[in-house]
Amino acid sequence: MLSISSLIRKSLSLCMLSIVTLAFAATVAAQPEGAGDGATRIATWRGDAKGAFMLMFDDCCISHVTNVFPALKKANMVGTFYVVPEKGERKARATFWEEEAPKEPFMVYANHTVTHKGFTDAAHAEQEMVDCNAFIVKAMPGKSPRLISFAAPGGVKHQISHEEVAQIAAKHNLVVRPPFAGHGAGVHFKKADELLKLADKAIATGKAEYVIFHGVGGDWISFDLNEFHTLIDGLATRRGELWLTDPISVHQYEKERAAATVAVKEAGAARIVLELTCRENAVLYDLPLTLVTAVPAAWKRCTVEQGGKSVVAEVKAGHVTYDAAPNGTPVTLTPAK
Repeated sequence: MLSISSLIRKSLSLCMLSIVTLAFAATVAAQPEGAGDGATRIATWRGDAKGAFMLMFDDCCISHVTNVFPALKKANMVGTFYVVPEKGERKARATFWEEEAPKEPFMVYANHTVTHKGFTDAAHAEQEMVDCNAFIVKAMPGKSPRLISFAAPGGVKHQISHEEVAQIAAKHNLVVRPPFAGHGAGVHFKKADELLKLADKAIATGKAEYVIFHGVGGDWISFDLNEFHTLIDGLATRRGELWLTDPISVHQYEKERAAATVAVKEAGAARIVLELTCRENAVLYDLPLTLVTAVPAAWKRCTVEQGGKSVVAEVKAGHVTYDAAPNGTPVTLTPAK
């Protein structure tokens, strides 16, 4: 025979079980069919890559024209070139820098000042930046205003502080790039495998990494050409996990991702409607973000529509990955035929 205390404990246990069961049943009953679908996250990097990596090239070296450009074109890989319009090497290949290179989508221009001289004062620094910007905008016309990456000249003496340089740069929508220290090819990195380890670090940590070149197979602070080709081949094999891009795209993505919100407005078997918004300046920070959305099990392919434009994406493991503008325009997902 059970004691009175045992009966009380048993009764309490049954009571608690009933309450939990009823609460669970009520929760399930309150959810519409397919409510689990539509759950969306903003990917850490474009394309849901695990990390990001940037190739940067300074000074308009002749070897950029003869060695780097062909390698990047063959691999269809983005490179960011910090141009110095008044530099002799740039002028010697004027047609390339002004007409040929700007036609290629993998070529990105950045500001390295117009003459590569040390800044004597704030006014001089500003003029150097403005004149280089003018060259870039003329060579690569497009959206205005827009953000442009900036690097102050190295190896020269500046009469103003880093803080003053950054303030002047920001005034002209220039974003100061990460430092050369610890990231210089031919100085801090001599071999391709060293740089590929840096790329793997980006993948492992979920961060953005980069390398800054001067000469490649020639010119100054040169990096061996065969090692460069090995690097490009190695990066190409990591495309699925690594976003190979430029500094401004990384800057925009990081800022937008931190300031973005995605809301599920509708989720059902027939369609999913989302709203992606961002608190950053929409004029300068308009890079599409990558979203990953859970969709109904019956969906094998998905049509993603936003602002009158649509793409068809494959569903993998119950999720679809796609890019969307963070401007509040509704994003509609429907099963594709």
